[in-house]
Amino acid sequence: MIKCIDMKNLSIGELLAEGRTAEVYAVNEEQVIKLFYEWCPASWIQQEIDVAGEISSLPLPTPKIIDSMKFNGRQGIIYERVYGSSMLNASVSKPWLVFRYARQLADLQNEIHKYRGIRLASQRTSLTKTIKQIKDLPQEIKNQTLSLFETLPDGASLCHLDIHPDQVIITDKGPVIIDWLTAKLGHPHSDVARTCVILKFGQLSYGGWVMRTIANIFRSVFYRVYLSRYLELNPNATRNEITKWMIPVAIGRLDEDVPGEREPILRFVRAYFSK
Repeated sequence: MIKCIDMKNLSIGELLAEGRTAEVYAVNEEQVIKLFYEWCPASWIQQEIDVAGEISSLPLPTPKIIDSMKFNGRQGIIYERVYGSSMLNASVSKPWLVFRYARQLADLQNEIHKYRGIRLASQRTSLTKTIKQIKDLPQEIKNQTLSLFETLPDGASLCHLDIHPDQVIITDKGPVIIDWLTAKLGHPHSDVARTCVILKFGQLSYGGWVMRTIANIFRSVFYRVYLSRYLELNPNATRNEITKWMIPVAIGRLDEDVPGEREPILRFVRAYFSK
């Protein structure tokens, strides 16, 4: 049983993790607080609160949400605390386990997709809107992407839509999935495509030069093993189908303006449409 905390006298401890939208601090041995940066839109934070409430009701390995509050002017969410290293850090420190972790990520994602009928927004509706509003995107590419997207099947499976090695904590009790901010209902292949896009184009935003170099070396290995395992679990899925999904997903990711990703993504998309 997780004990309730005194919100009025809340104090935070060590910084445990930091990402693009927030920092995670220890509260006590059983709880952490995810503090969002001031620039983070309130709608994003409320979405995570709503989504976390839905996900916490499912028997998935993920930290349960406890409460939300403001701390020193920043919006925060209190979560159950889990102990361990991210799958990314574990892969870097123990590279001989990369194959195991890559397969494990596919297993976790496949398990997520079994849940349907949850009260979450539609990934198709959201991604279509995102692609249409992206600025500085050649109109030809935008039209081609939207046309391709219309040919892809819809779905109502739970999709994390941001699951990658830095979103899984390796604990003594097994892997734990974190950060459900982007979760929606959609086709499982769209979720796999999003992971493939991140593994293929994502840039590590923290750590030293050595860590980033090692991570990049093992990125392609992880990508190949992960995708092979997913296709093994889903015989009806094909690499060609996943690649098709990667096009609208990759274009949609441009809206996030992640440093270093725009040009590689555009080259990938142009090469696909030029075939």
